[in-house]
Amino acid sequence: MRLRVGFLSLLAGASLLAGCGGFESQRIYDEASSASPTGDAYHRALYEGYMEHATYEQVEMMNYTSAIAHSRKAIAAARGETPPIAQVTDFGPQPADKVDELTQARAQLVAALDDNGAELAPEAAGRAQSFYDCWVEQQHENFQPKDIAYCRDGFYKNLQIVNDAIVPAGEAPEVTALEADVLFEFDRAVVRDEFKPELDRIAQVMIADTATQFLVWGFTDTVGTPEYNQGLSERRAEAVAQYLESQGVSRDRMVIRGFGETNLAMPTPDQTPEPRNRRVEIRRR
Repeated sequence: MRLRVGFLSLLAGASLLAGCGGFESQRIYDEASSASPTGDAYHRALYEGYMEHATYEQVEMMNYTSAIAHSRKAIAAARGETPPIAQVTDFGPQPADKVDELTQARAQLVAALDDNGAELAPEAAGRAQSFYDCWVEQQHENFQPKDIAYCRDGFYKNLQIVNDAIVPAGEAPEVTALEADVLFEFDRAVVRDEFKPELDRIAQVMIADTATQFLVWGFTDTVGTPEYNQGLSERRAEAVAQYLESQGVSRDRMVIRGFGETNLAMPTPDQTPEPRNRRVEIRRR
């Protein structure tokens, strides 16, 4: 009997703690809900994005810890403050096989914001940031595949809009898109000798255009793991940049990034070979 009473006491205590957490979460959520954002478009988008996730966690999931985190960032955004982008482990440890993708995705978001992405595409920048926080939270919980996909896909969709605004196709056209199958041997990141004359020509164009910086971006298709493809895209972009540098293009004029399988030229399902997605792009900035 004492064991039974003790067990019931533990349950009652846990319920009381959950209730206390719920009261605090409701108070902070109500404060966020009643806020009137007056900042710029980026901060309004941040507010709306964080409120979407706070509402889901508070009302539907009763996940008060997550609701508080999103609500507090919504409050900051409503005040015109920029809440920090979530760190990969802000909500707790991540599955080991997801850490690299989350880390690289965060780096891409930081780079886009550093390139004035919040000014050039404020709504998408705000949504991308709030979706990233949502993705970090859901991936940590790791039991709702649809919620993980919703946040992850929302992040990449909005990040693409930001990146397109940073390098608008009409105003700053790509110098060229180079097929990785032509540039490299399969699964390698060493420029083929037979393609070097074409890179020599591109290097001369870049050298002559003294007022322009260039983006050297690597991409892959969806065959393989996201983590492997991220690394391969980075190595291939770096290989092209190193060759251009050897031909006289100042490294200071190049921004080198790999996007793995996240920015597909031709959307495909996972594990789909698609040559048009395996590429290195050199863009005027």
